[in-house]
Amino acid sequence: MQSEESANKATSTGVLSVNPSDGSFRFEEAVRRGRAPRNPKLFDGKFVSMVRMSNGRYQCYIKSMKRKLNRENFAFGVYSEICSALSIID
Repeated sequence: MQSEESANKATSTGVLSVNPSDGSFRFEEAVRRGRAPRNPKLFDGKFVSMVRMSNGRYQCYIKSMKRKLNRENFAFGVYSEICSALSIID
């Protein structure tokens, strides 16, 4: 179960700078122009793509298939790409 604090976290875009005199950090958030991409694509393979949804969850999609395909090769390709996609979010 997520805590209320972690559920409200959002990713911000901006610049992180270091003050050379005391070593403190300062983050300046960039002004957003337009809206952010709805579901940014994190992985795009031959068989599978993965996106991060606006609620923070991940969604995998299987791309369209040819009518005649080698089932074993297709299934192994999907498996391999899902493993690769999941390694991105660890």
